[in-house]
Order: sequence, then C-alpha cells, then structure tokens
Amino acid sequence: MDALAEITPPKMIAAVDIGTNTIRCTIAESYSDGRIEILEQLARGVWFGKETFRRGGLSAQSMRVGIVILKSFRKLFTQYDVQHIRVVATASIREAPNADIFIDRIRIATGLEVEIIDPAEEVQFIVTAVQDELRNDFIAKDKNVLIINVGGGSTLLAVLRGGTVVNSQSLNLGAIRMREQLISGNELPENSASIFRHAIRELLTAAESYFSFSEVDYVLTMGSEPRFVAKKLGEPSSMGNFKRVRMNRFDSLVERCLKMDTSRLCRTFGLNFQTAETTVPAFLTYQEILHRTSVSSFQVSLSSMRHGVLRAIAREVWGFENSNYQDAVLDAARKLAEKFHVDLEHASQTEQLAVRLFDEMKAEHGLSPRYRLLLQVSAILQNCGRFVNNRSFHKHSFYLIGNSEIFGLRRAETEMTAFIARYSYRSAPKYSHTSFMSLPREARVAISKLAAILRIADALNHGNFHDPNALEFERSGDELTVILPPDDTILLKARSLETQGKMFEDIFGIRILFRT
Repeated sequence: MDALAEITPPKMIAAVDIGTNTIRCTIAESYSDGRIEILEQLARGVWFGKETFRRGGLSAQSMRVGIVILKSFRKLFTQYDVQHIRVVATASIREAPNADIFIDRIRIATGLEVEIIDPAEEVQFIVTAVQDELRNDFIAKDKNVLIINVGGGSTLLAVLRGGTVVNSQSLNLGAIRMREQLISGNELPENSASIFRHAIRELLTAAESYFSFSEVDYVLTMGSEPRFVAKKLGEPSSMGNFKRVRMNRFDSLVERCLKMDTSRLCRTFGLNFQTAETTVPAFLTYQEILHRTSVSSFQVSLSSMRHGVLRAIAREVWGFENSNYQDAVLDAARKLAEKFHVDLEHASQTEQLAVRLFDEMKAEHGLSPRYRLLLQVSAILQNCGRFVNNRSFHKHSFYLIGNSEIFGLRRAETEMTAFIARYSYRSAPKYSHTSFMSLPREARVAISKLAAILRIADALNHGNFHDPNALEFERSGDELTVILPPDDTILLKARSLETQGKMFEDIFGIRILFRT
C-alpha cells in the first residue's frame, strides 16, 4: 500500500443506478492510491420498465415510490457523510416522455441531480468496471474479449483487445422490454420462450453485420442473471476475479428454466418476483449471443455498472488521469473512420495539427480538455462523408457521425462532433440552420470555435505535412502567423487558407497567416 494513502483520509463516494425494475445504490471509500472499498450496497424494486415500455410513460405512483426510495438513500448518504454522489438513469427513464418531470421532482425532494445516460455511456461504465479485474493473459494483444451485459431495456456489447475497446454496440434487446412488448401475459412458458428467441435472433442477425461474434476468444458476462448463474454453476476462474461457467451446464439450466412460469421460478430458486420475471428473456439473450461464439465456457464478473460509476467519481475526486479512456475513444473513432474508407494517415495528420492549434490558443478559446478530445474525434472523422459522395461530403459526414455510436462519447457529444465536422468545410453556421440553432448556446459557441480551428488544421495539411512541434507562432496585434519549416507547397496551403480562414477570423477576431 502507498504510504501516502495510509495517511490521506479516504473520500466517501456513492453511485446510484435508476434502472428498469430496480434502483440500486453503492456506497464506498475511495483512496488516493486508487483503491475503492465497498461499504454498503442497497437495491429497491420499482416498475419503471413496465410502465415506459408498455404504457409509454411513468405513472404518478411510480414516481412517488422512486422518490421515497431516493429519500431513504439520501438519509444514508448523510449518515456516512458522503460528499461525492452520482445518480444515473438508463433506458426506462431515458425513453419516458415525462422523464424531465420525474427528474425535477427528484431534485426538489432530495437535492439529487439525476443524469440520464445514453447507451454509449453505459458501455463506458461497464468496461471501466471490469478493466481493473482483468489479468494479463486476459488482455493479450491478439485476444478478443467480448463483454455482455443484458439489462432491462437494452443489451450492451463491447469487444476489448489488449485491454482497449475496439468495438461496442447497444441493442434494444432488454429483458423487461421484451416481456412487456412481446408477451400478452397469459402465454405458456414454452410459447413465451419461442417468441423471445425469434426476437433475439432477428436483432442479433442484424447486429452481425457490424459485430463479428465468431472472432471472440473469451466472453465476460455482467448483470444480475449471470451472477445468479455463477452462484449455481460457477467454478474458480484463472482469468481474474471472476467465476467460470461451462456452456453445457448453462444450457441445461436454461432449458430447465424455460419450462417454469414466474411463480415456479420464485419457488424453485428463491428469486424475488421482479428478478424471476426477467430470468428467461435474459438467459435466452445471453445464450443466443454465446452460441454465436466458439467459446466452451464464459466468465462472470461480480462487478456492475455502478462500480464503473464509482471509478469515474474517484478519478474526478482525486484528479486521476485516464489516458486509457481517451485512447479508447480515439480508437473507436478510427475504427469508424476505417469503416467509411477514410484516409487514416491524412486524418491523423490533421488531428495532430488541430491539437497543436488548440493547445496554442488556450487563452483565446477558453475550452476544457474535454473539447480537445471532441476536436480530435472530429478531425479523424471529418472526411467520412466522402464514402457517400465527394459532393457536399461535409453534410454526409454530419449525417454519418450523428447516427453512429462512438465509445466513450455521450449522445450530445457525438452530435457536437458531427456539427464540428459539418462546419469544418464550406458554410459556417447560419441562423437558418435550425438544428444547429436549437442547441444550447454553450454548445453552439464551442462547435464554432472547434470548427474554425479544424479548418486551419485542414489548410495546414494541404501539400507537405510538418511535425506539429516544428510549427512556430508569432502574434502581432490582431494577427497570428504560423511559421512553417521550408515548404515548396506553401502556396497550396495559403490558397486553402483563403477559403478556410474567414470563419477563424470571425470567431476569434484574429487574422491567421502562413509563412516559412
């Protein structure tokens, strides 16, 4: 143990997950050496998923129940003197039309601020939760590890290679979603299983076009259902702090459960009613995914998404850097760019130049490091629209990026990235661009600044490429001169600057010049 950690008091932190049928809370101590020790875990049942997926919204009664539960958690936070709390909500709240009302009532009643996270953030948290548990042989450079988390509203998939995310997707394939939308309520267990299987196979077949299950070497499962399986069938694992389950034994358990209704599942396995309701659709989803791989056994993590949230809180509290996370975001962007046949070498050069300009102009743009990451992603994906057509490619880039999932970026951040790429060429933002004007003012300003910087980086990347560290900057009044090493393509760069530089001058009030 780090000597400093022994004398530095831990920080009290807490993570709350408002899920489809349960609100869960984890309270922990976070130490300066990175350790997190769990003190208490609580779970209370709710019916949010049933109402959102079947009725299309949350009832007043469900909201009251949720607020009562969160009030009880709030009292516990006071007893533990928890100072750092993060409350996240997933699919059942995200898709409820009256979610804003519910969140506002929670804030007024408890003082807790609820974040509605999107699927990309959920994937980020589950990956963060298990990364520390993975042993070296589990993160070999040439091995693909598939992480599966079947929730009430969606199924999250992520592939790790060398400990880094190389692919991730979320599917509208949740245990409660399927039960509420596909089953009438009086189906026989066998009929329900057949309906579930058909829906699961249909979605997974579509997913295989961008997710290669056959290339998976190991499978790591997360969620309450795999933890239940691990208690029944789990063996010690050599891969980390997991339980190993053989596929043939899991298949036998699934077939046994398919013959039982919810009441019998409760009696046979000692499950509560809410857990029993999700057991069969969740089991079938895991089984169908596992059978598309070649594994003979799978691992079960005892961690949950809340552990990933706790890690995120700890990093923020102690000021830890997370370079692995940033690398994963950029790797995801490059993989998406590769899918659309982007010239990755050129994109990487533009990215490096954009970062150099961003760092040089900190005083002028006043943006946080998070925006630096968005600029990098935008630079990588800027030309992906050429996959559709060279004509108006910037508009095609906007559509392709905006309709993609990029690991580690929130939905709003992906949208910002799409706008940055859109405005890095041709027209600057206009009042008539209603989708842009509907964004919050802060987002519009940041997009304009980053798009202006990306335009200059793009102009610098015409002709010969120069190491960004070799560039020098000279300020004189309202002019900023970029001094390049000797370059016989300087006229090409200058001509590009003539068409690309006006937005920069309009945004920053600075005229930019190139010279050798």
